[in-house]
Amino acid sequence: MTQAERRHDRLAVRLSLIISRLVAGETLSVRKLAIEFGVSVRTLRRDFRERLIYLDLEYQNGYCHLRSSNAGAQGELDVLTFAHRTGLAGMFPGLDRRLVNILLTSDDAPCLAGDIFKTGKPSAPLSFYRLVKAINTCQRVTLLAEGQRCERLAPYRLIAQKGDWYLIAEYNGHPAVFTLSEIHIVQPTTEVFRRNERLYRLGEDTGFVRALPHIRCIQQSLDALSST
Repeated sequence: MTQAERRHDRLAVRLSLIISRLVAGETLSVRKLAIEFGVSVRTLRRDFRERLIYLDLEYQNGYCHLRSSNAGAQGELDVLTFAHRTGLAGMFPGLDRRLVNILLTSDDAPCLAGDIFKTGKPSAPLSFYRLVKAINTCQRVTLLAEGQRCERLAPYRLIAQKGDWYLIAEYNGHPAVFTLSEIHIVQPTTEVFRRNERLYRLGEDTGFVRALPHIRCIQQSLDALSST
């Protein structure tokens, strides 16, 4: 096993144990967790801020817990809802409340999905959150990315592929793709948009999703052909 694989395994185990304790109703000390897992407090805070961003967590004086009572069956339902809405459910054959319960109550990590995400820059969690919210409310945003500013951009989908998140959007009536790592700022607007269903469903096309890491090369080739 390579060093990267060992690091991914440790991360998966750490997150699995943290989630199971939170769902069980525990209040967790960030400093004690850092000592237990042999990582820095900064690493634990990044876990909560970036990798567990969808959980409704409350922080106070170095301690963390779920805001609502999510123990037991309700906790299993929340995890299932999260998995289906983010597309992660397909990773686990037959994912249901029984399987979720086993995974949450296990002392070990029977399933290791690995860490497919990059650490990212400091602006990534806020940009990700704003994009998710804008997608959910069909709200246009102003987006600042590498070398360009996009006003009134309509965000459609966020898709994880090959170690990065890809934003599928519509800009000036045309499809647009950005990686989360190249986005600097996302500024929500008060303007809403009507979703183009064909473009929205494009994110469910397996061939398109697999091509996302090569989208820049494809676009450059198409631009070169159109200019000849």
